Amino acid sequence: MDLVCLGELLIDFVATAPGPLRTAPGFVKAAGGAPANVAVAGSRLGLRTGFIGTAGKDDFGFFLKEELQKNGVDVRGLHLSSKGRTPLAFVSLKESAERDFLFYWQNTADHFMSVKEIPLSMVRSSKVFHYGSISLIHPASRRVTQAALRCALGSNNTLVSCDPNVRLNLWPSSHRARATILKTIETAHLVKINEEELKFLTRKRDLFSGIHAMSRFTDAAILVTRGVRGAAFRWSDSEGEVPAFPVAAIDSTGAGDGFVAGFLNQMIAIPGNLRKLRPCTETLTRWVRYANAVGALATTRRGAIPAFPTPGEVANLLKSDHATLPRSRQGILDTSRSKRGDPRSTDPPRTRNDK
Repeated sequence: MDLVCLGELLIDFVATAPGPLRTAPGFVKAAGGAPANVAVAGSRLGLRTGFIGTAGKDDFGFFLKEELQKNGVDVRGLHLSSKGRTPLAFVSLKESAERDFLFYWQNTADHFMSVKEIPLSMVRSSKVFHYGSISLIHPASRRVTQAALRCALGSNNTLVSCDPNVRLNLWPSSHRARATILKTIETAHLVKINEEELKFLTRKRDLFSGIHAMSRFTDAAILVTRGVRGAAFRWSDSEGEVPAFPVAAIDSTGAGDGFVAGFLNQMIAIPGNLRKLRPCTETLTRWVRYANAVGALATTRRGAIPAFPTPGEVANLLKSDHATLPRSRQGILDTSRSKRGDPRSTDPPRTRNDK
């Protein structure tokens, strides 16, 4: 399998008009949850994807399972539990297409997850294992996430991708959130984060000061999404910025998840052990530009899953836009690199779990 995603699966009730929840004239039901969104977006781009998680054995849970199946996602790892209900989120949209969330997430099905219920073989056989931080909040889902993470890191072939996806109103405290997230990204090979999350975790206001501070916590490649300002990247000593695509955005719900799926789609296309990849600046720029296109298109329709684009739609946007020159901060690297400062090595970067 190309990509296995683990984490939350929930119902998003998305307001039908911009403004605060109290003035919303109505809501549209949609499948939600960042890891599930990445699995669907990846599938739509042609990847073989699977999802691991828990929802309630209720009508919402059945709906979510059907949505994943309908979109080509392997659901062997989805457990529908009678111990808790499917979590819900009410989503209000600002005029800028950004969102606010009100969660109903007490004693929900994911709080009763068990390692016995998940097929770890899916993780071992995947090229990329992707997860977020929400499944690290509750003890039960945290145990499952950590078991899957150990499995991925122990496979020697599976690249670990992490999107912190910070939702502070779900955590006991901001201190707990920051400490837990910084600890988990130590073992990741790829971290996707948005600019506000970067500021929260690193306490740096400047973009590249934050990226460099993040590099002290992890050897991972770092991708920073910036909305209308595009995205920035750092991989080993190569870093730069790639501009956004100008689109008529109406809902940013799936933008970051689409970006992740787009980047992973480009990376997974490279044969061999993904942990040993050392792309040059030009290649990274091309991958991030593709990811930007996927994320941009995901904002042009309401909801996440309905909005994720096909390869043809991405190709059309890439052809139509000519603002492609990145602002590279350092020279093009050799495609093989291991230790910082040694572009000749072909070994992967060291993490605490790579011996």
